[in-house]
Amino acid sequence: MSTTQRSEGMNAFFDGFINSTTTLQQFVVQYDNAVRVKAQKKIEADFSSMNTTIACGSQSPIERQFQVQYTHAKFEEVQNEFRSRMNCLIKDTLKEDFWNTYTVKEERMWEGNRVPDKLYKVQYDPVTQTTTCSCQLFEFRGIICRHSLLVFSQEDVYSVPSQYILRRWSKNI
Repeated sequence: MSTTQRSEGMNAFFDGFINSTTTLQQFVVQYDNAVRVKAQKKIEADFSSMNTTIACGSQSPIERQFQVQYTHAKFEEVQNEFRSRMNCLIKDTLKEDFWNTYTVKEERMWEGNRVPDKLYKVQYDPVTQTTTCSCQLFEFRGIICRHSLLVFSQEDVYSVPSQYILRRWSKNI
């Protein structure tokens, strides 16, 4: 995390609680208030995740699998990957002895302008029904990527292996 990211995170945490004229004594009191409000928001978010449902945007059983398991915040991230899957198409498939390698082309826009397409390699293991994508979104953020979702669809996978459902974002933790 860069220095500016840390300060932005701190600014967001203390926003509305302290300012440049806050004394040290006021800071201690406001820090407690900020922690209390943050904890209350987390409790409310957990309650909402357990007692309400965000509708699926597709008829995918995989999307439904994430809807049932994940908190609202993480399910929304997964839904974004489902929506973004529409910008991807399979350009090439190489079937080898132990896995299939897909080349996935993603069409992209930046600030309203089309930018060059990006190619990703997705390796799919038909035995374990697992994927590894060159974007490494799952490895870095723990969210299954649009490229892997596209390959699962191509391979007629209707339920992802449990390794893709991370317990730390489960409603039931």
